[in-house]
Amino acid sequence: MKKKYTYEEAKNRLEEIVESLEQPSLDIEGLSARIEEAQELLAFCRERLQKVETDVKKALENGEG
Repeated sequence: MKKKYTYEEAKNRLEEIVESLEQPSLDIEGLSARIEEAQELLAFCRERLQKVETDVKKALENGEG
């Protein structure tokens, strides 16, 4: 992933990639690059979601103590 994305930007870019893959006139030449970009974006989004989940759990645990 060359560009630094926010979570929202990464999610939007993933949606764009999915839409481009659903088009009847699929550009086979760029397919591999789009798939690779999508994999990187998915990994980034998963990491961000896991971090938020961890942060929320910690906050809830600290709030109960």
